Amino acid sequence: MSRQAPSSAQKVDPKKAPPPPPPSKKGPKVFNAEDYAKPPHLTKEEVLEVKQAFDIFDNDGSGSIDPQELREAFEASGIKTYHNKFIYQVLGELDTDNSGGIDFEEFLHLATAKVSDKDTREQIQKVFNLYDWNKEGRITWDELKRVAQDLGEEMTDEEIQHMFKKADLDDDGFVTFDDFYNLMTQKEYGKQ
Repeated sequence: MSRQAPSSAQKVDPKKAPPPPPPSKKGPKVFNAEDYAKPPHLTKEEVLEVKQAFDIFDNDGSGSIDPQELREAFEASGIKTYHNKFIYQVLGELDTDNSGGIDFEEFLHLATAKVSDKDTREQIQKVFNLYDWNKEGRITWDELKRVAQDLGEEMTDEEIQHMFKKADLDDDGFVTFDDFYNLMTQKEYGKQ
């Protein structure tokens, strides 16, 4: 009768077992929106919204939008990309770490980048003009209420009054363009 040698599992003393290997540093990093949130400018919820958009473009889930995914994103948006040069120019502008793709941090920066003050003022002026029904250069409480109704917002008079008081930064009874601009850009009144 032959005697079998004990298996290696039987020979190992659990008190002398080697420690388990350290976790691999490779592999997908777990996303944590709090790592990117910078209140009051960027909340965790806003970061999660940008992450959802990023994930739409990052088809393969690699954590980076590569040139092919960028091309597909443009084409899905109706922008024809006949030349690779265009894709690589866009990639070159957005890929700040020269990794060959757009990672979430670069995408977040793009999504939250502030436009120039001149562009902001012009865009906000257009929005202000939509609220200024009587074209007097100021928004009254009645105009704000009418806009809320036209937009289908179900707001009480008290909620509209609260919004109006918040927007009327100089407390003159009207929301002027400066009030509106400062509210929209979250600047303090009189400081631009």
